[in-house]
Amino acid sequence: MTKKDLSTAQQYRQYFHNGDRREIFKLLVEKYGVQSALYPGSCIDIAPSFYIPITVYIDFDEKTNNFFKANDFMDFISKNRAYTQTPIIRYYYSDYNLDFGEIIEDFDLLISLYAGFVSESCKKYLKKNGILLANNSHGDAGLAYLDDDFEFIAVIYKNNSQYRLTNKNLDKYFIPKKPELKITKKYLKNINRGIGYTKTSSAYIFKKTK
Repeated sequence: MTKKDLSTAQQYRQYFHNGDRREIFKLLVEKYGVQSALYPGSCIDIAPSFYIPITVYIDFDEKTNNFFKANDFMDFISKNRAYTQTPIIRYYYSDYNLDFGEIIEDFDLLISLYAGFVSESCKKYLKKNGILLANNSHGDAGLAYLDDDFEFIAVIYKNNSQYRLTNKNLDKYFIPKKPELKITKKYLKNINRGIGYTKTSSAYIFKKTK
C-alpha cells in the first residue's frame, strides 16, 4: 500500500507518530483568541484546523498537494475540530515567497515551523497585533527577534509531554552561546539555520507591532 492509498487519518498519524502539535494551537486560541491562520510550508501538519476555524496552507510539494486533494480530508477535520463553525480551509500548491492570492493583513496567526524565513516573506499577511509562531530550526525565530515589526512576547515549551505557554524571563532568550558572534539578519540568512542560544524553547511567539 502506498501513501496515496492511505486515508487522511492514516497519513496524518504516520506523520505525527510521536504526537502532533494540536495542543500548541489550543493554547494560542485560548490566550490570543486566534480565529484565522496562515501556514506557509505546512507539509501535512493540519493540527491548526482542529482549533482554528479558518486556516490557509501553502506548500510546494506534490505529496502534500495529494494529501489536501483527498476526498476524506474535510471529514477528518470536521470530526476532530474543537469549534462549532464549519471549517474553512484553503490550500495553495505554491512557493510561499510568491503571490498566492490571499488578502494583506487578514490573518490572526502566521505559522513558521521548519520552513525557512516565513516571518519576513509572509508578515504582510498578518494583521497588526497578530501573532507569529516560529521555531528556530532554520533561524526564523532569531530573524523575527531582530525585526522591528515584531515584539517577542512569549515562548511555548514542552513539559512532561504537554505544551505550556509563558511570558516569564524572556530576557534570557536569544543570547548567543558564542558572545563574539555579531548576529544580524544578513548573517542568519547566509547560514540559513538557527544558531546556538544559551536558553531555548520549542517555539517562540511574537506580536506584529506595525
